[in-house]
Amino acid sequence: MVSKKLLWLQAIFHTTAAEYTLTDLFTPQNFFSEFEFFNAPDPTAGSVRYVSAVEANAAGLAGYAQDAVYLGVDYTTTFPPTAPGRPSTRVQSKKSWPSGGLFVADIAHMPAGQNDTGSCGLWPAFWTYNRRLNRWPQGGEIDIIEGVNSHGTNSVVLHTDGSCPISGEGTLASTTLARADCAGDVGCRQQLGVEGAYGAEFNRRGGGVYVLEWTASSISVWFFPRESGLAKTLSIHTPGINSTRTQTVSTAGFGQPVARFASTPTCDLSTHFSDQSIVFNTDFCGGWAGKDWSTDAVCSKLARTCEEYVGANPGAFEDAYWLINSVKVYQDRRAQVGGQPGVRRRTVRFES
Repeated sequence: MVSKKLLWLQAIFHTTAAEYTLTDLFTPQNFFSEFEFFNAPDPTAGSVRYVSAVEANAAGLAGYAQDAVYLGVDYTTTFPPTAPGRPSTRVQSKKSWPSGGLFVADIAHMPAGQNDTGSCGLWPAFWTYNRRLNRWPQGGEIDIIEGVNSHGTNSVVLHTDGSCPISGEGTLASTTLARADCAGDVGCRQQLGVEGAYGAEFNRRGGGVYVLEWTASSISVWFFPRESGLAKTLSIHTPGINSTRTQTVSTAGFGQPVARFASTPTCDLSTHFSDQSIVFNTDFCGGWAGKDWSTDAVCSKLARTCEEYVGANPGAFEDAYWLINSVKVYQDRRAQVGGQPGVRRRTVRFES
């Protein structure tokens, strides 16, 4: 007789590459009709004031540049530390995806300074979360791109409601698993070690393509720098490749992900993540960048607090903007309730 533990291990590790079909394509042509502006108070108590679509348009904080979607911040106005915060943009998809898929973001530029010092005070993020549930992090949050201050490296983080110890099995060797339990506002964190995946260096290299695969038993992230063959294939701006017509994608040639979080006997990821919406935002200070300020050897020399620096140095944030070429979402049409692409858990019969 096979033990239940062995069956669980078989369910997790007997995986195959999945093939996905394009279901959603967001480009400069439809981005602002498919995403909406968030202008409520910052949930992380940052030194930021998220603006509405009307104000963003009037102030030049959102629009188009270099044939891409532009999402920026105010970089001309000085504010006292007691002000509501520096005007910035946060947008989220009107649509949500209930139970998995492949999310492909072609990003030409992310919020950063010209160097590590120039990124002090910044907290940019590209992420997904369940916006329909009232108490965060119910329904889960997946941070695909996230970092603060002078760190200069990307953190991929999961947040769950309650304890959820994951496995990092299958992650690229250069990545560090900084924390394994995904519970709460700290979450489970993998720190990337690949070059050019974040910040000023990401921008100098022309950005790249981030891919999130969310299945019932694992959550994986890949990064393909602009010059790589896979980035060119997945991009909508590659000469000679009309990938808007590319209806299918296979993960077979992706290689090891830069971050992979797998279910364990004490944490079934499928019970923690649901109805994910896509978010791009640029925050200042707050619950991470603000708290990190005093221990950041570079940034703490610039001002007593993060809020003081952000308010007094608008010019430092001229490069604090996103340029988004496209976001694509692919689904595995074979995936049904109780099963996900790439995972052999059990045989499911369904009617067409």
